[in-house]
Amino acid sequence: MAEDTDDQSSSGAPADALAARLALDAATAEEAREYLRRQNRLADLQIDTLEKKDEFELSHLRFRRFSDYARFTLEMAVAFVVLLIVLGVGTMVWSATQDRDLVVDAFSVPPDIAQTGLTGAALANRVLDRVGAMDHSVHSFAGDFSNYRGTSQDIRVEIPDTGISIGELNRYLQAWLGHETHVTGELLRTPTGLSITTRYGGQPGVTIEGKAADLNALIQKSAETVFRGIQPLRYADYLSWQGRTAEGRAIAEAETHIGDDAHRAQAYVSLGMNDYFRGDSRQLVVDGGRATQLDPNNGVAWFILEAYYNNLDHEEGNLIVTRKIAKLAETGRLGAPDKKIAAVLPAEYGAIVDSLLGDYSGTIAKCKTVGNLSLANCEYGDLSTVYAARHQITDARNLLSEARVRRTDGKLDLGVAACGVQIDLLAGDYAGALARSKQAELLSTSPVDRSNRDVFLRPYEAEAMARTGDIAGARKMAAATPDECDSCIRARGRVEMIARNWNGAAHWFALASRRMPDIPFADTDWGQMLMAKGDLDGAIAKFESASRKGPHFADPLEMWGEAMIAKNRSDLALAKFEEANKYAPDWGRLHLKWGEALLWSGDKAGAKEQFAVARGLYLTPTETSECERLTQHV
Repeated sequence: MAEDTDDQSSSGAPADALAARLALDAATAEEAREYLRRQNRLADLQIDTLEKKDEFELSHLRFRRFSDYARFTLEMAVAFVVLLIVLGVGTMVWSATQDRDLVVDAFSVPPDIAQTGLTGAALANRVLDRVGAMDHSVHSFAGDFSNYRGTSQDIRVEIPDTGISIGELNRYLQAWLGHETHVTGELLRTPTGLSITTRYGGQPGVTIEGKAADLNALIQKSAETVFRGIQPLRYADYLSWQGRTAEGRAIAEAETHIGDDAHRAQAYVSLGMNDYFRGDSRQLVVDGGRATQLDPNNGVAWFILEAYYNNLDHEEGNLIVTRKIAKLAETGRLGAPDKKIAAVLPAEYGAIVDSLLGDYSGTIAKCKTVGNLSLANCEYGDLSTVYAARHQITDARNLLSEARVRRTDGKLDLGVAACGVQIDLLAGDYAGALARSKQAELLSTSPVDRSNRDVFLRPYEAEAMARTGDIAGARKMAAATPDECDSCIRARGRVEMIARNWNGAAHWFALASRRMPDIPFADTDWGQMLMAKGDLDGAIAKFESASRKGPHFADPLEMWGEAMIAKNRSDLALAKFEEANKYAPDWGRLHLKWGEALLWSGDKAGAKEQFAVARGLYLTPTETSECERLTQHV
């Protein structure tokens, strides 16, 4: 029994140990699980912390990036402002070095006069006002007076810690680095009244004295001193315009001896304007020639030379020189002080060439591109005669009505009146042309008017006299016109043609044709005379010659057609009328004669159509009657 007991005891010990180990393992496992749970929680906390830290760091990085951007933007803005300041100062410095301004300082005036309101600044401004008025009243090719500063105060923009305005700084730089010209002066009382002394730049002062009541006259004289100092050539042109030609010529002649070739050429241009106002057209070729020699690319110098040929009506010479000018202009080698005028020179001179060749459609087209910048040839007055020569009489008269009938001095313009005479002649209103001529004669008071009268009025006045029956008076007037004037020679021929003195007319037309080998007008007149004489073959030969010289000139083509009708070859006349219609489509007589040729050729429907066109255009009373008579046959 004891053994059993022992056996039992020995066998129970391992079981207890196993049970204890199992119990211990269970507790350990629980602890382990608890540990693991805590480790998991710790890991979760660490992850959460890291996520929040990461989010914070990302937010911080974003803020730092924004801060960097803001700082960079601020630095760039500061750099930009500094750059603007540097550029601004640099611009002011550069502008100051280029400064050529005229600075009119306040005049010195007696205190008692200043108390009346005529302060030094007010007096300086009144002088400037007079200078501006003179400048705007003159038509001159010299540079205009547009760059001066008066005595007005600048708008102040304060620079911190300096109290100096930008305007004052700019004015200081201009005075230091620029090339300003100062005008100073003083108004003083004298025993007899007042005196004004004006100083331009470093030139000696000019003193003008007068009575106190003549203050305005003193200011005007002072302004003229300033004007002469600023632009001597423009001032010379002003004097010429005012009829003070001797004074103007003396100033311009003095300028021909100083400066570079361009300046000297411009001085000869001013002399050319002086020639014009003195009525000395022959001197124009001298002064214009010298101007072009000194500055071959000066457009207005060539204009002065062309004016010689135009004003004396040397048509062949005019054509030669104008073709040369037009070529220079087309190649861009021709300039002018005014860039706007330089831009229209090709059209201006091209229009002259077209007119000299009878291509009036070309003239009108080119003048439309010139606008109001014409030197002269595309102005309303001259252009109205182009429309009349194209046989658009109504348009010509409308255009003439828009021309300036009074000059800047208030007097009636002789040139406009002469254009009206030419239009009346081409319209067949011979009595009207004569009446207008007599009125225009009364305007010929100045040297330039008398010169223009002899060339641009009296040849047409002589023809009007002949066509109204005064052959003797017409011959006398035509004979008194200049021998060198081509339109005058042609007028003598037309007077003899009207008088049916065929040999006399042929003499003058032959002379004109020899003097104008490239211009169609003399041959056209000659052909018209031969047709009136009955020499149809001779007339056709002259019309053919005129058409070769002026292929776009409608008149010889139309007259050629009339000659073919007279030769009973209306069929051959049709081509001439059709060709003439290309260049003068609104010519009433052309359509009348075209219709007649169609009628005699058997095309009554075509004739009726042309007669209808003719009735809608300008016809003289004689042509109107003829149109009505011919219409009865269709």
